[in-house]
Amino acid sequence: MSQEEQIQAEGKDVVDALDPIVKWKYDDFHQVMLAEFSVDKQDQVLIALQQVLPMQWDAKSIKKAPDEVRHYAGVFSKLVKQQKLFSTNIEYQPTVMAAWWPWGHGATVSVRLFLTNTAPYVAKTGIIHKLTRLFA
Repeated sequence: MSQEEQIQAEGKDVVDALDPIVKWKYDDFHQVMLAEFSVDKQDQVLIALQQVLPMQWDAKSIKKAPDEVRHYAGVFSKLVKQQKLFSTNIEYQPTVMAAWWPWGHGATVSVRLFLTNTAPYVAKTGIIHKLTRLFA
């Protein structure tokens, strides 16, 4: 099964929920399903997305999120202003997550649906890690 087919299968609920509003395409560079839309649709897309992926983090809250969130999201966990990360309950090791990326010019937003990191999460226990988490 190709990466695109795997994302479509694992993320079927997300794709179906947003299908009436946006058009999906596969982005081979980032290996994600990509939906780009104008800001006039953002409220509608956001509501639909929150219904299927209710857990949400932004650039500020991701710093205090459980380490598993950043592990599963990989590169998509590095959020900047107005970007968001969506997931199902993290305790059940989600297979897909979505990244909300407003464009710099303010007229367009992207949603990137991606497969999560499947490597087992191993908690970091070192003193440096604990101190870093204290001041996040």
